[in-house]
Amino acid sequence: MKKLVFSIFAIFLCALAIAQNETDALRYSFYMPSGTARANGMAGSFGALGADPSVIGFNPASMGVYKTTQLSFSPSFKINNTESSYLGTKNRDYSANYFDINEASFVQAIERKNDNIGLTYFVWGFSYNKLNKFSENVGITGINDNSSLTDWFATRANGTNYSALGDNDPFYSHLAWETYLIDPIADTITDQYVSAYDQYGEKQSQRITKKGSLGEYNIAIAFNFKHKIFVGMNLGIQSVNYRQNIISYENRENVTNGPKTFSFEDYVRTTGSGVNFKLGILYSPIEMIRFGASIHTPTSLSLRDRYNTACATQLGDSTMTYQSPEGEFEYNILSPLRANASICVIPNEHILINFDYDLANYNSIKMRSEDYDFATETQNIINNYKVGHCVKLGAEYRLGALNMRLGGAYYTSPYKSSSPNSNSNTWLVSAGLGFRTNYFFFDIAYSYLQNSYVYYMYEGLVSSDPSKVKFNRHQISFTLGCKF
Repeated sequence: MKKLVFSIFAIFLCALAIAQNETDALRYSFYMPSGTARANGMAGSFGALGADPSVIGFNPASMGVYKTTQLSFSPSFKINNTESSYLGTKNRDYSANYFDINEASFVQAIERKNDNIGLTYFVWGFSYNKLNKFSENVGITGINDNSSLTDWFATRANGTNYSALGDNDPFYSHLAWETYLIDPIADTITDQYVSAYDQYGEKQSQRITKKGSLGEYNIAIAFNFKHKIFVGMNLGIQSVNYRQNIISYENRENVTNGPKTFSFEDYVRTTGSGVNFKLGILYSPIEMIRFGASIHTPTSLSLRDRYNTACATQLGDSTMTYQSPEGEFEYNILSPLRANASICVIPNEHILINFDYDLANYNSIKMRSEDYDFATETQNIINNYKVGHCVKLGAEYRLGALNMRLGGAYYTSPYKSSSPNSNSNTWLVSAGLGFRTNYFFFDIAYSYLQNSYVYYMYEGLVSSDPSKVKFNRHQISFTLGCKF
């Protein structure tokens, strides 16, 4: 997923043979927002109800429902669990975020009396909402009798003289050459390589560590026309901070020739920012029903990757180590246009129900750079991604100052049916409690999220067997707020 700007040929080789940059594009285009505990208790389903900062970035018209000035802050505690299955061997890992900020906001509602155009309230505010959390640790282990990461290195090196590997592939096959993981085939076959192994049956392991988040700062205004029509607009400024470290191990016991063990570390950090614009409307034909819809322009993201690799090989009693140079690459992603619709029903003063629908066409994601045309990645996006859908249903029961909530959400897989991940759908269920007065509110919510996906330790030139990874997340979130 990384490119080096040493030469046009080096860029082309790395882009062609390394993994799929379209994976990066999807990572920053797929949202699973965390907001206030009130919204989390209803699985984030709040689009037509409004008056909650979580949905300012979903439908800015929902801010027009506010009638007071409000401050809120929402921390959370998350535990993520993973279970992998690779070549018949299962492994488990976890990660924990003990203090994660889901949301922070300020909203002011200004009442407009005797306005000739029927404007009842003008509302403005700003908020921070977390769109996705990337925290995940995955451990994969198995005995491989068919292939090795060394085969992948050798295939990358084919066609390049060993003296040029440092210039043409300084992050992968060059390190494998310097640490004796690949050998030339023979003097009669020029610039062709094979694994240094004389036999398979090695124990393969991989440790994947992901950290970071995608957040959005929203600056919004909304208009309330006689509590019937609400119109809002929003400038969204996104912030990307992502780190990924993958350490691959292979261990061969009781061997007399070639490497006994090796480790290969691949590290990347991505930072950047983006901007989008949102326009929304709510309509309340009668007091107990409200409809909503909004549209979001594509987000234009400017990103920078910094990356490096390192390899260590044990040969007999000796250990060979080698590190790559520090790499850097700048590129842009244009995430898809998004649209949503909502309906809420408030049959009486005790019960409210909200339904949200959201869609994004991941097939339309675009990538570009001054140094690379992304033609291969663009074709992979067209071939593999499709329109993604999300439905959310939430309900709240009010008993005086005490509120009880339930919710559920379903995110369809963004992959086409031809992809191994076509069934990687995501489910979320939630529940919450709240205590609210005219001046103060406190909410708590629990949510459980699960999905699964297929992962390959290495693929493209030479592919490993697939790993099936199951992921689940437990989240407890809190919100403290005041109204004045």
